[in-house]
Amino acid sequence: MSELIKFEVKKLPSIKLVGKELRYNMEAHMKGDNRIPAFWDKCFTDEIFLLLEKQTDFIYDSAYVGVMIDWDNEDGDFSYIVGMLMKDGVSVPEGYYYKDIEETDVAIGWIKGTNTADVCSSAHSLTEQAIKENGYKCDKMKWCMELYNCPRYTTPDENGDITLDYYIPVNDN
Repeated sequence: MSELIKFEVKKLPSIKLVGKELRYNMEAHMKGDNRIPAFWDKCFTDEIFLLLEKQTDFIYDSAYVGVMIDWDNEDGDFSYIVGMLMKDGVSVPEGYYYKDIEETDVAIGWIKGTNTADVCSSAHSLTEQAIKENGYKCDKMKWCMELYNCPRYTTPDENGDITLDYYIPVNDN
């Protein structure tokens, strides 16, 4: 079972989200139609990160991210972006998704566990619970982000646990 091992709120500066987009539906996802792992596999097969990693002066964070963004309140559709966080001046490769992320306060939950699927599926609810317990409100319809930090996420610790960094924009109460 996954657990929240660290929680903090910090200011995220204006950044650029650059990557590949999967338009998806939350209802389908909740019914077990999870296309996200296969989308990650395709992104790795297509080596989408190479063109971004070559732009070393414009990398904000070297971790890969999965971001849920561009929600449609009427039908539950959203975009899931596999990519990287970049700085101003980045050259967006042809066919890539690009979005400016404005400066905002974000809650960051470190979610730890041995089972990747459990860590990823519980990250939002565990972080959201900590947000409420610490007197903040989720700014729900902006975005939420999985940040796959190396080595916390990529290399299990001595107990076989991995840790996912999960970001949710917040507002003060």
